[in-house]
Amino acid sequence: MKGFRVCGVVACLIVITSCVSDENKSVAGERENVCQLPNDGVLQGDTKLTRGCTYHQSVVISSSNITLNCDGATLDGMGKLKYGVQVVSGGEELRNVKVANCNVKNYAVNGVMVGSGIPDFKRPDDRRENYRRSPTQVEISNFNVEGSGNVGVYLYSYVTDVTLRDSVIRGSRSSGIYLEQSTQSNKIINNVVRDNGVWDGPRTGQREGLSIDSSAKNLIQGNSFINNAAGGIFLYKNCGENFSKGMAVLRWQSSNDNIIRNNKFVDEKIGVWVASRQGSDLSHRDCGDPSLDNVKKYYRDYADSNVIEGNKFCRNGQYVRIAGNDNVVRNNKADVAPEKLVVEPPNMTSRLTGVPPKGNSAMHNTYEVCN
Repeated sequence: MKGFRVCGVVACLIVITSCVSDENKSVAGERENVCQLPNDGVLQGDTKLTRGCTYHQSVVISSSNITLNCDGATLDGMGKLKYGVQVVSGGEELRNVKVANCNVKNYAVNGVMVGSGIPDFKRPDDRRENYRRSPTQVEISNFNVEGSGNVGVYLYSYVTDVTLRDSVIRGSRSSGIYLEQSTQSNKIINNVVRDNGVWDGPRTGQREGLSIDSSAKNLIQGNSFINNAAGGIFLYKNCGENFSKGMAVLRWQSSNDNIIRNNKFVDEKIGVWVASRQGSDLSHRDCGDPSLDNVKKYYRDYADSNVIEGNKFCRNGQYVRIAGNDNVVRNNKADVAPEKLVVEPPNMTSRLTGVPPKGNSAMHNTYEVCN
């Protein structure tokens, strides 16, 4: 495998020009062209991969102002490599990264990850510094992420201003997409998120298509959520899981002020669940937050002031389930009567505190038949 560098006035482009045929491997019965990334996959400049190649490696982007164009090439982790495409700042400033046109499959942890690489329990208390040291202004477009062993696309803590668009996220064992604690102002636009979250089958902790965990001010627009194991989009504030092990942090941010607009939810057990852990028995999660019952079983969840508008719901078990406050559900269409679109079922938080959810509103939602 060889590469050459094409330089202009401003920057250089590394072009991967050749690959090696591997006669012992095949895809769909055909010979697979196995190619090699330079520098063990750590990109040093703008890079274009070779169309038709398969790379059994991980890509690492750890500098600002980098572009990767896979040009339809495949990154295959073979179930052994942890990460496919990593945008990781290493605790330094990192911005203006664009990655596009990649097929990413069979990575043991995440197909795509964006993060600082710093464990949460090693971060300073200075939130502004944590944002400065985490990636921002990252665009991921036209990806096909399939068969991830954990989450398909994972935005780690304090990541901001990431756009994931025009991509397919399918067959992840856990959530298709995960927005981790303290992330903000990310955009999930025009993607297909389907068949994720199965883990090892029923009653094994099945997950949703998109997890919004203590993440705020995000735009979720124009996506299709189809047949994910637990549901479409769940918004919640993690209770500080695994706290006694000393490796967890308490969330300071709630899943507030998100906009969920013009999406489709098809064949989901629950389309959108706001404050999805409200009233749930979390005794098995070893939470660090104060419990409501003094026996570390029930905890308050927070997902408030979110807007769910202009969406289409088809063949969902429940459509919109709300256990937070001041959320707005408007101008949606569903194959059920409008009064059945939104449910606010009683839960243990309300029973323990005596305070039900408040300020939620549903308006101008209509019935429309689904094909």
